[in-house]
Amino acid sequence: MKIEFTKMHGAGNDFIVVFDPSRKFPRKPETIMRLCSRNRGVGADGLILLSNQKKRGGAFRMEFFNSDGSIAGMCGNGLRCAGLFCHNRLKAGKNVRIKTDSGILEAVITGKETARVSIPVKTLFKEIILEGRKMYFGNTGVPHLVIPVKDIEKADVLKDGRKFRFHRKFAPAGTNVNFISIPGKGPVRIRTYERGVEGETSACGTGITASAVTLFSCLDMKPPFEFLTVDGDLLKVDFCKSDNMLCTPRRAFLTGPAVEVFSGTIIL
Repeated sequence: MKIEFTKMHGAGNDFIVVFDPSRKFPRKPETIMRLCSRNRGVGADGLILLSNQKKRGGAFRMEFFNSDGSIAGMCGNGLRCAGLFCHNRLKAGKNVRIKTDSGILEAVITGKETARVSIPVKTLFKEIILEGRKMYFGNTGVPHLVIPVKDIEKADVLKDGRKFRFHRKFAPAGTNVNFISIPGKGPVRIRTYERGVEGETSACGTGITASAVTLFSCLDMKPPFEFLTVDGDLLKVDFCKSDNMLCTPRRAFLTGPAVEVFSGTIIL
């Protein structure tokens, strides 16, 4: 079967976006893995399937799959790309409601290649100690571990990321792992090992949000926060003002790039 797709990225975190209103796309892990393969397919960190949900308050439906074929409940960078796709290709307005496995979330188109999305804080972040190191764990639609480091350039993201991603404390689901470096001035530096990709990605929206919640709730820092990714993209996180007053943020707003790269057709 022929599939029309659009390749997009959010701060270098790249996705294959397919509009699938009749749900004919084969949701088999091997099909998704082949499509996301950078050697034998289009190449991407994940696949986004979109459909109309007019009977559910006008929201679109987003299904997200990691490049290994596994399902993820949320993807912050993917949500921005989905919002831009709905706006550009499906004649949605600048405020797009998208149903995900983490609830109905909002994407607001703020520019030609930028968007702001709402991300749920499903579990508040708390300090934990693993192997003698202070870390923070919680859930922003998917589980995240946040590890402060002194020098982001020296962080062994692959080795330490893989170790904690599969740590028995987070079994059986595992966790995403974020390494952050907090400067005296300027944006927070961040690198992420992503579950389902099983490697470092250029950016992770839910990971950036998880790190922002950690800074606010656990390290007494005040929002808004700016984050600089490994490829030099700048993203911003803020919280609902009522959440700020309560010091228990339940929803965050992530602003960053969403870019169409190319479109095409592939035979599955």
